[in-house]
Amino acid sequence: MSLSWLERLTLFIHPQRVVLERQPWRGAPSSQTAEVVPPAPGEADWQPVLAAAEALLKAAGKGAALRIVIADHLVRYTLLPWSDLLTGKKARQEMARALLRNALGERAAALDIALDRPAFGKNGIAAGIDRRLLAGLRAAAKARYLRLSSVQPRLIAELAAQQAQLNDGWLACLDLGWLTLAGIRDGEIASLRNHRASTTEPAILAGELAGLLAAESSTVNGKKVLISTSAAAAPKLAGGWETTLVAPVVGGAHA
Repeated sequence: MSLSWLERLTLFIHPQRVVLERQPWRGAPSSQTAEVVPPAPGEADWQPVLAAAEALLKAAGKGAALRIVIADHLVRYTLLPWSDLLTGKKARQEMARALLRNALGERAAALDIALDRPAFGKNGIAAGIDRRLLAGLRAAAKARYLRLSSVQPRLIAELAAQQAQLNDGWLACLDLGWLTLAGIRDGEIASLRNHRASTTEPAILAGELAGLLAAESSTVNGKKVLISTSAAAAPKLAGGWETTLVAPVVGGAHA
């Protein structure tokens, strides 16, 4: 009998590459990478990403547990301010969709929106991912008889991984051409930025991050910054910021 059902797989979805990390039931972990080709004329940006993911999953053992992490490039976030009038799932979903529609216009209609677990008196996060990409990933997993345990945006996975050491401070996720910044105050999300970076040059990117932190500093009580990146060292930030480098939750993130 095959023991592939004991394997744990993590699939990292990224606009430039897709990475499949495999932890077998015994033995050393391994990793496979598929580069993503640019979209063809008339093709949506998620379509070549999905094609690369499907190719990697074809080599996965049937029945394994699969976790999918999606890069912040492919996610649209919005902060859900706490309100005692918006405590139910339907009301929070409607508010999230309205906020995303206000920010993105008609593009918001294509998003499947997931909410974090509500906590009384605290802000929350909503994440929107193109529903066609999600449907394709679920279909690819089903075709290989994989047990899909979770689909998470990278920021949500990073926040969960760093929860124990980040009660007041910042989490910055640096990736190729992308910058995501979350401010945490008294254990709740207080500030959220997710956008294309102006550069991939480390020194200039550090300056851009420092500028965002300065602009948002009043929302968080503290100058501690956890920086999730595959770089060898955390960038030095002017202004008295205390930076700590943390490993990305998956091996596919690069800065």
